[in-house]
Amino acid sequence: MSPTDTLLADALHASRRVWAGEAEQARAVLRFVETRRADALTQGLSARQVEDARQVAILEAAIELHVATALISNLVSATRTLVVDLPTVWAGHLRGEVDRAKAREIASTAWKLHAPENVTRLDETVLAYATTHTLGQLKGWLRRFLIRVEPDHAIERRQAAQQDRNVTITALDDGMSLLQALIPTTEALLIDRDLTLAAKASRSQSADDERTLAQARADALVDTLLQRRGKTDTTDTAADHVPVGTSGRGRFHVGITVSLATLLGLSREPGVSSDGQHVLDPGLLAELASAEGTLFSRLLTDENGGILDVTELGRFPTQPLRRALNLIDGTCDVPGCTRPATACDVDHQIPYDPDPPPGQPPGQQRGPTAAGNLHHRCPPHHGLKTRGALTVTHDQDGNAHWHLPTRTIEAETAFTRAWTRRDRTIQFVEIHHTHPDHIQYRPR
Repeated sequence: MSPTDTLLADALHASRRVWAGEAEQARAVLRFVETRRADALTQGLSARQVEDARQVAILEAAIELHVATALISNLVSATRTLVVDLPTVWAGHLRGEVDRAKAREIASTAWKLHAPENVTRLDETVLAYATTHTLGQLKGWLRRFLIRVEPDHAIERRQAAQQDRNVTITALDDGMSLLQALIPTTEALLIDRDLTLAAKASRSQSADDERTLAQARADALVDTLLQRRGKTDTTDTAADHVPVGTSGRGRFHVGITVSLATLLGLSREPGVSSDGQHVLDPGLLAELASAEGTLFSRLLTDENGGILDVTELGRFPTQPLRRALNLIDGTCDVPGCTRPATACDVDHQIPYDPDPPPGQPPGQQRGPTAAGNLHHRCPPHHGLKTRGALTVTHDQDGNAHWHLPTRTIEAETAFTRAWTRRDRTIQFVEIHHTHPDHIQYRPR
């Protein structure tokens, strides 16, 4: 064996050690979660409480391993299926013959099978293929296997899969984002054809068009989606601090925190979306600020950068307060959760009291609708808190602390910053301008 061949063999051996390590990690996580669940059953808790204990264990594992809760949840489910229903594949994973991604795909295929004998057949046949082919090739093999062994359920699976259709946007580097759509294949193929035709037609209109076909297809998609919107509304954003945005293709609100110094060209500090995922460079911010019709909603802060508090009558926050809270938190405040604040519940830490004692000032009533008492929690984590599976307390500065069975962890938001909330009013100002050098303020 040549020295080069030895290096390649070393790489393979190292990979197998990693893959075997992934299996050991998955087994340890599964045992941790299952032990918590078994303890809850032993205590005679209800089915709801047992499931809550399992979810809290998954959250703890995610925090310990610094990964998303959804990844741990999927890992637990897939590992249980491998251990119980796919022993041959699981043994191969423990030996380092397949990695976690392949093992997970095989487990997810088993979930779709109806007949136990077909699960056994999958376990007995797939490992030989999985160990000699890429993940992409394995996915194709698994799709063919499903159709071949259970053709009668193909329509049922397709109709069920359509219920999961969605569109997601993922922040990337350099001011770009990835737009993905999970839609029926027949419609995707039609869209693919139409984008190509539109791109070719667009490029043929000018001999000087130097765009590649891929670039023209992307432009055609954007134009198609945005041309249906009105042209008179504006975009709204938020900053330091000022929120920022663009106009001309329909009304929408984008929470982008940016310093006023950046808008005036006195700083190179970037703008950041409220969920902390999208970063806009100063040049792009200058373009947005110069766009006609751009609307800024300024949140006034104290000398230390803390958002000034506000208290409102009623249980539900008004739109101005909700917008301020979206910009303060950005995401669910449970550690590791990245659910945007706009998709979260606004939770009263001290429950709202619809009948406060007569004569008590609004700011002192139990459970006030105030910034200091309102926090963003996604529906799953909010539910765990409401049912008592997760508890949270707050210190005198308003910082939340989540109490897990094994630890207490300070709450996190998009920027993990401590905001001092006071009993003064959050003020909103609309800023209309045609150029950053000529900003005009008008109280809202």
